[in-house]
Amino acid sequence: MRKSSSTNYENEQVLHDFCDAAFALSVLSGRWKLTILVKLMKQDLRFGEIKLMIPEITERILALQLKNLEQDQLIFKIQHTSDKKAPIYRLSLKGKSLEPVINSLAKWGEKYKQCPPERVIT
Repeated sequence: MRKSSSTNYENEQVLHDFCDAAFALSVLSGRWKLTILVKLMKQDLRFGEIKLMIPEITERILALQLKNLEQDQLIFKIQHTSDKKAPIYRLSLKGKSLEPVINSLAKWGEKYKQCPPERVIT
């Protein structure tokens, strides 16, 4: 999260005005956001369950990424008042609308991550 008074923040906003794809990538950017969204595409999860599925993520970063995803309205937190269990995280309709985008990114990644580098002939 950038300070709204910073030059970088202002430049980012200008870029978003010029390029919708840049805006979309900025919402999804963050080392773990896509992985969290993929896990939530399959089922609703509690914080601890997400942490078990992504053991490399620290609790601090997981909390921050979940907070950012909530702020961007891609997920929401359900806290049941009847029990003291941790809240459940669920994709919002906006988050669910990303499923075909994420699936396309996954297919592209699967196809190209093992490709040898192309040789440039000049």
